[in-house]
Amino acid sequence: WQFSGISGELYYPWIHVMADELCQQTGGDSWVTASACGTIYGYYTWQYRVYEDVEGKQVWDDGADFRHLYNACNMILEETKAFEEMTEEEDVQNVNRIKGECYFLRGSYYFLLVNFYGNPYVASTAERDPAVPIKTSNYVEDKYYSRNSVAEVYEQIVADLLDAEKFLKDVPKKSVWRADINAVRLMLSRVYLYMCLYDEAEKYAALVTENGPRLEDLNSFSGEEFLNTNLSELIFSTGASSLPGNVTFYSRNDGMETGFVSGNDVRISNELYEAYNPQNPIDLRLEYFVPDYDGSIRYRKLQGETFQTPDLSDVFLMRTAEAWLNLAEAAACADDEPTARKALNTLREKRIKREAFDESEVNSLAGESLVQFIREERRRELCLEGHRWFDLTRMCTPQEFVSIIKAAKPESTPKEYHVKFPIPQREIDLSQNTITQNEGYGQ
Repeated sequence: WQFSGISGELYYPWIHVMADELCQQTGGDSWVTASACGTIYGYYTWQYRVYEDVEGKQVWDDGADFRHLYNACNMILEETKAFEEMTEEEDVQNVNRIKGECYFLRGSYYFLLVNFYGNPYVASTAERDPAVPIKTSNYVEDKYYSRNSVAEVYEQIVADLLDAEKFLKDVPKKSVWRADINAVRLMLSRVYLYMCLYDEAEKYAALVTENGPRLEDLNSFSGEEFLNTNLSELIFSTGASSLPGNVTFYSRNDGMETGFVSGNDVRISNELYEAYNPQNPIDLRLEYFVPDYDGSIRYRKLQGETFQTPDLSDVFLMRTAEAWLNLAEAAACADDEPTARKALNTLREKRIKREAFDESEVNSLAGESLVQFIREERRRELCLEGHRWFDLTRMCTPQEFVSIIKAAKPESTPKEYHVKFPIPQREIDLSQNTITQNEGYGQ
C-alpha cells in the first residue's frame, strides 16, 4: 500500500486484495508502480514471493510474521508469575487482566497463523494437516522447529482463549483497545465455527449477544463513518487501517471511466457492490458502507483524512454484529433453524430501512438456502474488515475458491493451492528443512 507504516501498526492489510471485495481500477490515470497495485503486486497476482513488488523489490516482511507478538505474550505471562501471591483485590484484578489479555492475543495470533499457512479445519484430516510451529516458552530454545498439525494448533488456540475467559471473566472493560470478556467469547465463537463445533459456537455467540454491547441501528445512525470509536457495538480493535488511503474514493463501478480516481488503483468490486442489491436500495449499508455518489462507488465504512487511520483496524476489529452472524450460522448448521432465523432477523432489522424490513424473507428459508443466505449476509455486514478471505477458504472447495476470485478479478491467476500461503523460504532455511513448504508452491 501507499505510505504503509506512517502511523499505527498494520498487521496484514494485503488480505483485502486477495479476496473478491477489491479489484484493480483499470480506468483513470492513477496507475503508478509505487502506489497501491505496485506494492501489493505479489499478493494481488498470487506470486510465490508475495512480499515483492512488480520490480522484484521486497516491500513487505517475508510473510505474515506474528512471532514478535506472541513471543511478547510468552514473556509477559512468565513475568506475571512473580505477582501471583498478591492478595489486594485491585492487584489481583490487574494481574488477571494482563494474563487474560495475553492469552487472548496469543490465541488470536495463532488463529491467524493456522488459517494463513494451514488447511481449513476438517476434523477427519486435522491431525495430519501441517500448520505452523507452536512456541509457548519465553526463552530461546536450541532446537529446530517443525510444523505442528492443524489439530494441535487449534487445541492451543482454544486452550489460550479458555484461559483468557477465566482470567477476564470479572475484570471491567478498560477501552476498545483492550480485550475484555466479550472479545474473548466472540473469538471463541469464531474459532468453534471454523472447527464446525456448532453447539460451542452457538453457546459463545449467544453469550455475546446477551451480555455484549447493543447493535447500532442504521435507521437512526447519523455519523459520517460507520466504524468509529464511539460505535455502540464495537468490542475490540488493535492495529491501524490502511484502506482509507488506498481504495479509490470515486471510481466508476465498471472501472473503465477515465479521469480523476483519487490517485489509487483498487476499487470496490462489482460483486461486493451488487451483493447489496442496489436495484432495490432498501439496505442501508449501501449508504453507509459502499455508497453510490452520482454513479461513482465510494468506500465509506471506515474513512480517514490520512493514508492510515490509527484509531481502528480494518482487519483486527470485533463487534457485536459478528456474534449475531456466528450465532445464526452455527444454529443453522446444527439444525436449530428457529434460532438462526431469529438471530439473522435481529441483525437485519438494524440494517434494512424500517419501512421495508420484512421478517418473512428470512422466515421462509430453510436448510441449505438458509445457510447460504446467512453467509451472504456475513459478506454484506463484515465487508472489508478482514473476514472475507478466511470465509472463502473455510466455506468453499479450492475449485469454488478459484472460480469466485476469477469472477471478481478476471486478470488474477489464483490456483487451488492458494487457499493457504507459501511458507516463507527463510523459515525453511533456518529450520534446516525440518519445516516444509506447502504443496504447490515452488513446484
